[in-house]
Amino acid sequence: MTPQQVAEQMNACGASTDVSLVHAWESGEYSPTEPELIALADVLWCRTTDLMGVEEPRTLGEHRLARQFTTAKLADSIGMDAAQYEQAEERRAWSGDERQTAALLRLLNLTPLQLAKAVERSAPPRPDVAAPPKPPLRQGRSW
Repeated sequence: MTPQQVAEQMNACGASTDVSLVHAWESGEYSPTEPELIALADVLWCRTTDLMGVEEPRTLGEHRLARQFTTAKLADSIGMDAAQYEQAEERRAWSGDERQTAALLRLLNLTPLQLAKAVERSAPPRPDVAAPPKPPLRQGRSW
């Protein structure tokens, strides 16, 4: 599809987009917002994880986007305040109650072990062991 066709199809899906924005995504100047990413995956008939460059979702946010949920939509669907859910993703610490956890597992098609892995933090570095070099930061929002 041409950038013009992508923009037209996204607009038809209700995601207000113009061709210059599609060009900016292609060049890496900007990254699509969550709703734009979900609409773009629909328009291109691919998975959101394909657009994110993720083979297997690892984090709670990646699992959520793989199932095409925005933060607000998933929080509402599990009966959690959106800000509280956003904090869970940012802090990689799940704080939902039993009902919210069951709903999250069902909606994201996760097992309890997958949820635990998605929110587990890596161990803090030991002072006596040199840390590997960090990869360079990409411009725009990382998924």
